[in-house]
Amino acid sequence: MAELDYAFLCDFASIENGKLTAVGASFTHVRAPELPSMHVFSVAGRIRSLQGAPPIEVRLELTSPDSAYQLDVSSTLRPGAEIRPYDGKIGLLFAASLNLPLVSAGLYEVRVYLDDELARRLAFEVESQHQAS
Repeated sequence: MAELDYAFLCDFASIENGKLTAVGASFTHVRAPELPSMHVFSVAGRIRSLQGAPPIEVRLELTSPDSAYQLDVSSTLRPGAEIRPYDGKIGLLFAASLNLPLVSAGLYEVRVYLDDELARRLAFEVESQHQAS
């Protein structure tokens, strides 16, 4: 069974040569120049699974304040030959870049599901620069 080792929100994330690079990781607040607007960010993490396990579906569910909208993004992670096992397990990295509509100030939530089971809830508060002044 797959387990989520960690997941976080960040300004940018990429995976190269089996390593996860993140910039601006673990934010909890976004100050938008104006609302509504768009915000580009990433969700990244690592999943631990048994060596030889079947592919894992990762789904991100994004919800705006007051459930004005919900977006779903999903992908299937298939361990490849380049994944090196350790102690009979493998680590599968993921990084998704998203362009999210910020429709209003408030709490935006990102839920990470592994094979349709909730593994983590991440959230960030949005305020406009005009609010913060």
